[in-house]
Amino acid sequence: MNIGRIHVDSRLVLAPMAGVTDLAFRQICRELGAGLTVTEMVSAKAITFGDDKSVRLLRDKASHG
Repeated sequence: MNIGRIHVDSRLVLAPMAGVTDLAFRQICRELGAGLTVTEMVSAKAITFGDDKSVRLLRDKASHG
């Protein structure tokens, strides 16, 4: 499957879901065939104000998969 110029090996895509798409869940989805996984949405405004919870979400949930 292609999204613009980006090629994704599988048609299975994990949508961002609040409180669900942590690193462990994304890894399981990749192992089960997901071609694209994402973290839950994080507020850019909260990050600019240095909100610890939002920054922690990014740090704890970041992955390359």
